[in-house]
Amino acid sequence: MQALKRRIQTIKHIVKWVVIIYLLTYIVCLPFRESKKGADETSYTLLQAYVESGLLETAPMRHKTYSNGEVFLLIMVPSAVSNFEQRDAIRRTWGNVSTIKPTVLLKFVLGKSKDTVHQSLAETENSIHNDILFEEILETYENLSQKSIALLRWASANCNGVKYLLKIDDDMFLNLPRLLNELNAHPKTNTISGCIVSGASPFRFAFSKWKISRSEYKNDYYPDYIAGTAYLISGDIISNLHRATQNVPYFIFEDVYITGLCRKHIGAVALENKGFNCGYRNRGPCGNNFRYQITGHHYTPREIQRMWLELQDRWSNCRLVDHYFFYKLVDLFKYMFL
Repeated sequence: MQALKRRIQTIKHIVKWVVIIYLLTYIVCLPFRESKKGADETSYTLLQAYVESGLLETAPMRHKTYSNGEVFLLIMVPSAVSNFEQRDAIRRTWGNVSTIKPTVLLKFVLGKSKDTVHQSLAETENSIHNDILFEEILETYENLSQKSIALLRWASANCNGVKYLLKIDDDMFLNLPRLLNELNAHPKTNTISGCIVSGASPFRFAFSKWKISRSEYKNDYYPDYIAGTAYLISGDIISNLHRATQNVPYFIFEDVYITGLCRKHIGAVALENKGFNCGYRNRGPCGNNFRYQITGHHYTPREIQRMWLELQDRWSNCRLVDHYFFYKLVDLFKYMFL
């Protein structure tokens, strides 16, 4: 009987501490929680209200063709139709390029959404900003390579003589001034640069999301390629790279296809750039962590805006929670409990 009572007491203590830990974790992580509802209200719901009131009309926009040498750096951002907040954060921060010299041009590349409301609102968004390219490509993971082919096609046809093309995802942080300084100091030709991946082999396991059969890719290893979160293409190979997509068999993994198979086909060089951080949040969400870096991967719109402000302030310091151990712990707790 005594043993049973002790067991019950032990269970009660365990339950009590589990509840306490959960509550403390929730309280600690709550300030870092992104409010999807709030994001909706401040972004596409507001756009929808403007459209319905007649203040904005959706009209097809024509994109300018840029002549030889007019654009130094073309930034192209593949984005899902529904990612209104990501695009807004980019325009407010590193994508605010209107006053930058030499000329930098920003374009978002969107496919076709099954959600007609989102599609209509994205078209209205473009009526305001005129920085979105719409492609007749269904928004699926399998079609990411199609988006990259489309952005190469547009760059080749509409931006003749551009010095560099940066393809970058919409959850990336970019230290644009540092990138421009590097490009001016160390010009590059015949290269695709970023985070190089060497010796990678296809997953052959049936249960893997990234499974590739022998019929899809027969070799045991991929050629060296640049991680697809962000890569820089020198302008002299853009047209050749696009033409290569018409000759190299289509492959589902965008980075392997464009920066590996097609790059190899035209004889361009894959180049490592230590300033590109492509690992999943491998630096804390603090602008000061990127003062001597170029890119960082997987940050929320709110984090990107705060990081950009911190980067502009040379005296800013990272918060304690932005240091590696603490923000990894917070990320883990957010994933588990929020």
